[in-house]
Amino acid sequence: MVFTVHNSAAQGNELKKLITTDTVNSSQTISQLLKSAKQKTLKNFDGALVDANQALNLSIYKQNKPSVFQSYRRIGNIYEENSRYKEARLYYEKAISLSKTINNDSSKLDIYVDWAIINKKTGNYKIAQDFYNATLELAEKTKDIEMIEFAHDGLGSLYALVGDYEKAVHAFHQSIKVAEQRQNKQGVIKSLRNLSDMYLKAQNYELATINIKQAYGMALEIKDTSRISSALNIHGQILSAQRQFQEALPKHEQALGMFEKRGDKKKIVQTLILIADVYTSLKNYKVAESYFIRCIPFKDFIEYNELPNFYYKLGKLYQKQNQNEKAIQSLEKSIELASQKGFKDVLQKANLSLSQSFNKKQDYRSAYTYLEKANSYGDSLFTEEKTSKLAEAQFKFDVERGEKEIQALKVKQGFSMLVIAVCVIVFLIGVFIYILKLKNKNTLVLLQKNQEIILQNTRLEKSNEILRQFAYASAHDLKEPLRSISSFVHIIHRRYMKLLPPEAEEYMNFVIGGVKRMEQLLSALLEYSTVASDDHVVTNATLLTKVLNDVKENLHTTIQEKKAVINTEGYLPIVWVSQLHLTQLFQNLISNSMKFSNRPPIINIKGEVIDNQLVINIQDNGIGMKKEYSDKIFRLFQRLSRSSQYEGTGIGLAICKHIVDKYNGTIWFDSVEGEGTTFHISFPLNLIKQERDTEGVDHDVKKDMLVLRAVKS
Repeated sequence: MVFTVHNSAAQGNELKKLITTDTVNSSQTISQLLKSAKQKTLKNFDGALVDANQALNLSIYKQNKPSVFQSYRRIGNIYEENSRYKEARLYYEKAISLSKTINNDSSKLDIYVDWAIINKKTGNYKIAQDFYNATLELAEKTKDIEMIEFAHDGLGSLYALVGDYEKAVHAFHQSIKVAEQRQNKQGVIKSLRNLSDMYLKAQNYELATINIKQAYGMALEIKDTSRISSALNIHGQILSAQRQFQEALPKHEQALGMFEKRGDKKKIVQTLILIADVYTSLKNYKVAESYFIRCIPFKDFIEYNELPNFYYKLGKLYQKQNQNEKAIQSLEKSIELASQKGFKDVLQKANLSLSQSFNKKQDYRSAYTYLEKANSYGDSLFTEEKTSKLAEAQFKFDVERGEKEIQALKVKQGFSMLVIAVCVIVFLIGVFIYILKLKNKNTLVLLQKNQEIILQNTRLEKSNEILRQFAYASAHDLKEPLRSISSFVHIIHRRYMKLLPPEAEEYMNFVIGGVKRMEQLLSALLEYSTVASDDHVVTNATLLTKVLNDVKENLHTTIQEKKAVINTEGYLPIVWVSQLHLTQLFQNLISNSMKFSNRPPIINIKGEVIDNQLVINIQDNGIGMKKEYSDKIFRLFQRLSRSSQYEGTGIGLAICKHIVDKYNGTIWFDSVEGEGTTFHISFPLNLIKQERDTEGVDHDVKKDMLVLRAVKS
């Protein structure tokens, strides 16, 4: 039931019954309806709309512009909170139009903020920034210090969303400064929490922890249990992101106890889900299931846009416990709820999981049907993500252009070359995306020939091959424009330096340094793509001791300069692994051991068989690193903060991991800061060549084997 502005005669009579002759009572009726609509927003979508539309019609009937304005805002908020952004924009636009006829600065500030938030959520970042700035300008004019604080906090959230962390930090600190001026500790805590959340998304766990601990301490001072428990939950999420699950659990459990004591059902169910997620990560599925089951009585307090994801998580948990029928029921419930509001991300992953469940039941027709649906939602999400990324890039470009002034014409021409290089990269990415979409469509022909879900892996392999080819082409072909940029900057420096302002030389040095670093990164990317595309079919076995001797010879100069000692011991057999791959693997690891050391390196290499795996340990006495970097160091172009003083591109360990993965192996490390690091590499035992069998062993390896046997005897 939804009321319209133009009512029938019967509806008009009903409205007249609701409105008394007393203006105050009429105002109270509208106010009560709007309050009721607000309370129902996340629990009863249709009921909230009915109340808000009744308030709107009463306001129009009484010709009360301020109440009409508030009704438009409330309807827009109901749609926004339930992720119906298109409808929300329509009602916010009506409110903005009406605010121009109302001489009320407070109302204008409210709708400016609403409009900024809805545009931020829908990817219109420039409009969002403009309205946050308009809020800030009007709030400063009217000396509304609370809205000044809110506008800075909103700008910080906007910049954090698009990854412009420097501006986000500045905006959040401005919000904190204003909150401190008006002695609003709750506002300070809020911005500190937002800062912590930003650093968490940026994977800067150290700063995320510092800010949330500060927020937690302030919340303790003012004995604000709501903010204390919220800070505990965020701290738990930071620890979980670092895979410190055992440390995260007490934080969430403590927060849960505080929420239960306060009877805050919405926060209770949010925390129960966080705890269930931690136990799922720990593979303690029974306990995780018990926490999900505890959420069921509170399901009405789960935010409307999070409920489909809740049932998806529960379905995945049942899958991991081989409870296939329960998994199907939960996943179907997830799809039902997600379909009502068009949550494509949940629809894509829930359909894919259902496909896997029906495949286990050998119901291949249903499995194929759900797989097709998952693919269609995946294509749609891919397009939306691309559009969002382009909007972010455009926003950053517009902001940067608005903040910087061009110092000189020749300097501008030099920087234009960089812009051209960026455009080339964007163009290549666009071509790659277009090719990838064509490939995805073509793979549907293969799916029709075989209903087995394994064909999804074929699709992934083809996509990875395109990605490797693209990486190789990008690294190889983009070197030429970089050389052109460098050459033209040198020409500008030589011919026109006297005509330019003093700071121009500094800018040129920045350009030259950036070009040099990009050339190094492209060379590293080329090396990585070569390893990625290399076929690892091995026809000749390789003797590990020979590879290590070759690596020592290759690094002879560095070993002499560093006065390094390299010891080998234990079981180092012949293996069915490419000699080139093993050389790259050990050379990268041994080079790192010598590079990241502040004393003469001592490197011990030992091979042994542990749990049906050939394990090779490379131990050094270098600077060491923290255990939370266990995932980060193997990512492409990732460098740790302590390694910034050492040369490198951050790709060596990514190559090592890629090589080990090719042979179904595993690489990990143990480390103590200041004492050293031990890298462990494990290979399946079936890669070991039997010593008596010399078939497939090249002549040099056979010769080395004879020498080793002679030494043993």
